[in-house]
Amino acid sequence: MNFGKILIVLLTLITLTSCATRNKLSKSPEQKKSELFYSHGTSKLLQKDYREALKYLKQAYEIKQDDTKILNNLAMSYYFLGQTKTAFKFLNESLDIDKNNSDALNNLGSLYYKNKEYDKSLKSYQSVLKNLTYQHQYRTHYNIGLIYLIKKNTVKAKENFLMANTQNQDYCPASYELGKIYLGEYQYNSALKWFKEASKGKCYENPEPTYMQAVTYLQLEDFAQAKAKFQEVIERFSSTRYSTLAHLKLKKINNEQIIEKQASGTITPNKVKSTNQYDSPSF
Repeated sequence: MNFGKILIVLLTLITLTSCATRNKLSKSPEQKKSELFYSHGTSKLLQKDYREALKYLKQAYEIKQDDTKILNNLAMSYYFLGQTKTAFKFLNESLDIDKNNSDALNNLGSLYYKNKEYDKSLKSYQSVLKNLTYQHQYRTHYNIGLIYLIKKNTVKAKENFLMANTQNQDYCPASYELGKIYLGEYQYNSALKWFKEASKGKCYENPEPTYMQAVTYLQLEDFAQAKAKFQEVIERFSSTRYSTLAHLKLKKINNEQIIEKQASGTITPNKVKSTNQYDSPSF
């Protein structure tokens, strides 16, 4: 999971996985054919085969033009193929049929977000919050929190990230954002708590929370823990830029500690030279 891409991807998956099973006995052959095309198109969309997804979903749409599920997924197919204007068109068609369609409102909010139309995005997400039976409101709160961060309203951002965490304690992206907010407020123990939460579950394989734990330990002047976490980043995420950053941080910590020891007379200049030879990171 990439924290920078969570917004639009998760909302797309909500739409893709939210279709309910209906009574098949009362369906006409055309309806069954439409659902088959929809199913194939949705599967291709999940596989990121957007051209094939579009082909099947267009066939489903030709049979049934008033199905909000088809309209939603057709819109997202166009979006991922770079046709944002057409994506807006089909999402608005879906909302013309059902103005309270939470999936369509969520995706519409995401498209506005990507277009940097943050007021419109916020309005769409706030409309979703009115649906008290919607099962993914924690994601809605997370997205609202992101908008408030852009608006530099950290109080509202924190409030929504906390709501996201309350509604789903395993939703690690909200925990990560809370960690960053508390770090910026110099509340290091709170920041550390949330970065630890953000490194659990699905986010365990993300380098950012572990790296930020190390950074927070530095602020707390707990150098042993900071070094251990930076080393963990290097070992577990060697192919990422965070490994390089961790190398540089470790080098700086070690050099500063050597200088302190030299100043206090507990280490000789010759030992400084020898230690630096072994401390240089290999890139």
